[in-house]
Amino acid sequence: MKNITFLDSIKCAVKGMKYAFKTEKNFKYYFFIALFFLILNILLKSTKLDYILYIIVTSGVLMAELANTAIEHVANAISGKYNEEIRLAKDIGSGIVLMQGFAFFIVEGIVFITKFV
Repeated sequence: MKNITFLDSIKCAVKGMKYAFKTEKNFKYYFFIALFFLILNILLKSTKLDYILYIIVTSGVLMAELANTAIEHVANAISGKYNEEIRLAKDIGSGIVLMQGFAFFIVEGIVFITKFV
C-alpha cells in the first residue's frame, strides 16, 4: 500500500528503524560503536571535516545494515525452505554491511591517528 503523505513515509521509516534496533543485534552493535566514536570525536575536538566523514560512514553502515535486514525479511517471506539463491542474496547483503563497516573503521582510524601524530 502506498503511503499517502510524506509524514506517513517518515513514520514508516522510523518504525522500520525501531524494529531493526529491537531485533537486529548487529544494528545495535554498529549504533553503539558509532555513539562511542561520536563521544571520542567530541572529546578530541574533531574538525568539521572529521564530523562530516563520521556522518557519511556512520549513516552508510547503518543504511547497509537496514538494507541487509530488508533483504533477509523479503527472502524469508518468499521461501521458508533452504534455497541457494536466497542464501547468496543474504550473503551478498552481509557483504555490503561488512564493506561499509570496514570503511567506517578505516575512516575513524585515520581521523584518530591524525589526532595523535
